[in-house]
Amino acid sequence: MFGIGASLGFFAFVLSLTVTRTLGARNDREIRPSTTPNATESSFSMPEKRGTTKYVFMHHVSLYLHIAFPTTYLLRKDGRQYPYTQADWADDIRQIQAKGVDAVALNMGGDAWERMQIASAYAAAAQLGTNFKLFISFDFTAMGCDLSDLVSRVKQFSSHPNQFRVEGRPMVSSFSGDCLGNAGWASLKAQTNAYLMPFVWGQEGRFDQWPSLDTWYCWGCAWPNGNVDKTTADDEYCEPSSSSDLPRMVVAPNAHRCYTDLSQLGSRYGTTISPWMYTHYDYKNWYQRGDNWLLITRWEQLMAMRDRLTFVELVSWNDYGESHYMGPIKGAQPDGTTWTNGFPHTAWYDLSQYYISAFKTGSYPAITQDVIYYWARPHPAAAQASSDSLGKPQGWDWTPDTLWAVVFATSPSTVTLTVGSSTQTFTNVPAGVSKLKIPLAPGKITVRMVRNGATIIQQTPSDYTYFINPVKYNFNVYVSSAKGVSHPNPPSTTTTASPAPTPSQPSTFGWTSAGCFVDTSERLLRGSSTSQGGMTTERCIGICAAAGHTIAATEFGRECFCGSQLHKSGRAGTKVPDGECSMPCDGDAAQRCGAAWRANVYAKPGISVSISLGLGLQVGR
Repeated sequence: MFGIGASLGFFAFVLSLTVTRTLGARNDREIRPSTTPNATESSFSMPEKRGTTKYVFMHHVSLYLHIAFPTTYLLRKDGRQYPYTQADWADDIRQIQAKGVDAVALNMGGDAWERMQIASAYAAAAQLGTNFKLFISFDFTAMGCDLSDLVSRVKQFSSHPNQFRVEGRPMVSSFSGDCLGNAGWASLKAQTNAYLMPFVWGQEGRFDQWPSLDTWYCWGCAWPNGNVDKTTADDEYCEPSSSSDLPRMVVAPNAHRCYTDLSQLGSRYGTTISPWMYTHYDYKNWYQRGDNWLLITRWEQLMAMRDRLTFVELVSWNDYGESHYMGPIKGAQPDGTTWTNGFPHTAWYDLSQYYISAFKTGSYPAITQDVIYYWARPHPAAAQASSDSLGKPQGWDWTPDTLWAVVFATSPSTVTLTVGSSTQTFTNVPAGVSKLKIPLAPGKITVRMVRNGATIIQQTPSDYTYFINPVKYNFNVYVSSAKGVSHPNPPSTTTTASPAPTPSQPSTFGWTSAGCFVDTSERLLRGSSTSQGGMTTERCIGICAAAGHTIAATEFGRECFCGSQLHKSGRAGTKVPDGECSMPCDGDAAQRCGAAWRANVYAKPGISVSISLGLGLQVGR
């Protein structure tokens, strides 16, 4: 269904699944007001860590042979190694650690020189003296299943002071590894005392048959499963209750038996997040959908799943071959990787610092600096390249020609996005995080922010132009950011680090309650959303009203969803007794703010919400 050939690495897990739904079209503006408090030089301030410890890892592609498997490598096709030194490792570690990542997953193949590179990484971490951690992630698509060799490699670094440990045991991860079987993993564990977190495909529903594993993580869950927006459906893989049904991803637990994190792994489940996926080699040539602010959308999903997660892995720091690199381009791309030149991605990692902090602490940082992050492809998806023997990548028609932007605002402002002749001004962009987009047109990008008549941000990058006649196909993206003046002490209205007392009887601006409704990952309301400490009914209604929406919903104590139409999809939209919306609001225990997958819905005066009329708001356009 992907039309992607033999790319076993990324798709080994998701190829067994079939998407059975398509999400509705999104607006050109999604507002996510700021919530709470990260450090180093950033556009926000760090809150204190609290709650159950969460870990964020960064996947570092350290070494690969030239084979038809995923990701990149540090060998050229002619066998010459890239000059990757200990100083390069130290530079990578400094940059990765600066944004709050806990450890680097070192992708390791089977060659002896790769062992030397891993040793160089550990030596660099020790030399820095920052106590930053590393762990090995064996790549079984680039090495054999020699148990004695694996044991030797684990033991080489298991006592290293920079080894990442869980419960005092060295973490060992992998890509693939079914060749070992449960007995092989059990033996590796017994000989090394390792904490095992592999990605072994085909495990769904069979975790009880692999008792040797301490946890399992889903590599392919970072990207959408087909030409759809990313959801958490593959994180919550389910088996049909009827044998006549084809296997598919669903979210209705009463109709299907769910596996992975919910059923068998609990909070031991680990998953992944990635901003993009595009590769253009003769042996793999595809684009995997990364639209609708994939990186931010995925972070928001992980925040909603936070109570059920312990480990999250960013993919990746330097996989230039698949275009999801978030680190700098150091000239270490594989031969033929022409689509990365002139296409920086580091702004994606800068942006991720905000969400890394939120995931680890349970609180969103206070925004202290105005920033516009933005990214775009270089040519229309339907364009015909004049000289490209490989042809269009599979999935080329999955992507709209769109400039994507994410605005971090310290207070309300006006933002204008321009690409060539395409331009749009967004007025009343609120404090917090807003997702904006406009169509692409030939020419330069300009982003602008104005507040109270003063220009806060104005940027036109000189190294990007959208053109319509490419020589070669390139579905990679140019990623950048424009920053305003830093405000170390933001207005109190932009941060909710500590829940503030609110009246027990909410002021709802005349909005009326429509009752309690079932929600799913497809969402009743798709206009905008936020998760905030101190959430109350009136706060959510105020957020939605300020963004111009007519319906608001509170959920899970601290979540607020906005829109102007309710979407009926599956069980989502089913009205249930008010008692099922029983979770106290985070900002006022006397109020109720939905529950897990239950939403208290409120409508603006004059808006009718009626179940008998399909919720009365043109459900399912």
